[in-house]
Amino acid sequence: MLSISPHVVLTKDEDAAVLLDKRSGTYFRLNPLAVSVFEMLSAGRSTADVVSTLQDRYPKAADRIPDDVEKLIATMRDTGVLV
Repeated sequence: MLSISPHVVLTKDEDAAVLLDKRSGTYFRLNPLAVSVFEMLSAGRSTADVVSTLQDRYPKAADRIPDDVEKLIATMRDTGVLV
């Protein structure tokens, strides 16, 4: 099961969303889709559930969503956001 690093916090406002790794000082600007993925994973939802939810939300992009989510998760793992 994926979990968010305890050192990572999400900050959002009406214009942007940023993940900050408080330990390293590294930050990542997130698009709305990435924010949705992060929030769903933070809530303990599985990757399959995240993909299904996004496919329902964005049916015109349903075929791209699984690959996009997997790439995002891989990046979050590589950068230590997900453990």
